[in-house]
Amino acid sequence: MTHMSLTDINPAETAPEPNLEINASRQFVPWLAEQNISIGFTTYRAGKLFLVGLQDNGRLSIFERTFERCMGLVARGNSLYMSALY
Repeated sequence: MTHMSLTDINPAETAPEPNLEINASRQFVPWLAEQNISIGFTTYRAGKLFLVGLQDNGRLSIFERTFERCMGLVARGNSLYMSALY
């Protein structure tokens, strides 16, 4: 039987995620409105899924979630599929 003490825990595994800061150029929000689009993308290394679009009031909207090893995205009809480890 293996026992683990608090000194055996890797600090990197228990450290909180750093704050996420997102900046956009001045022209990005008007461009999204002009094109009438939203953007979805994943970041493999950080394990993040981002959906970027506009709120009803025209302000930028960013939806972010964490998935282990998230990779590709595909849209089919009204659905969006993402591949991940699980």
